[in-house]
Amino acid sequence: MGALTADAALVSSAAREAQAEANAYKGAVINCDMGWAVDCMYPPIKWTLADRLASRDPRKERENARRIMGTSGYKESDENARRRMERNIRALRDEYVRMGQRMKEGGFRVERYIVGTPMAEYVLPHSAAAIRAVKADGIRPNGLTAADKMRWEGGRSRLVVLPTTLWYSIPDENGRRLRIERRDFIYAVRDEVVQTTNNRNYRGTEINKWYFIDSNTDVNTLRSYFPTLPLNIAQPDTGERPL
Repeated sequence: MGALTADAALVSSAAREAQAEANAYKGAVINCDMGWAVDCMYPPIKWTLADRLASRDPRKERENARRIMGTSGYKESDENARRRMERNIRALRDEYVRMGQRMKEGGFRVERYIVGTPMAEYVLPHSAAAIRAVKADGIRPNGLTAADKMRWEGGRSRLVVLPTTLWYSIPDENGRRLRIERRDFIYAVRDEVVQTTNNRNYRGTEINKWYFIDSNTDVNTLRSYFPTLPLNIAQPDTGERPL
């Protein structure tokens, strides 16, 4: 196991549980069903990606940018904001599903997928900075009130680094199958203690439910949501090799 920082705990039974939860999705990975990646994505990051996808529409880009930054003069109702976010998330999921379909149509075939032993685990207390960065749950585009921020303090999340190995094949120009091994990793995240207002969790998560984040997510982006996460978190070696 790679060197751990002082902020990382030895992997616990919770981290093993995260590994088991991630392995439960291997059937979807083998079938190139990319919709699962959106279904179990950590909600604040899902909202960010969904908003970013919606902003690609030139007719809405400026409006969306103002709303996301909280500078729009338009006061959106909770119900309208909820419906808008639901539409955006459906569009994001459709995009992922199409991505998987294109992979299959191109001859991409998954032979095996496993999630390995947890490499590192971090217990991350929430902070005022985390609350400011999360920008609520897509319901309040201008962020939380001061009272809401105070109620958030004292919460914590757990992040686990899970190595993954994917064996797949693709056709070459002569129609022969090229077999490749890809080593990568995913982040498993769960919120364990969250203060709420009116029984509402402003990160949109279920307490103690595992969500997953792709390794392509930059560490600085992760620290927007988890400011106490170290910059030098432990990560496995990644890459591909022919078989």
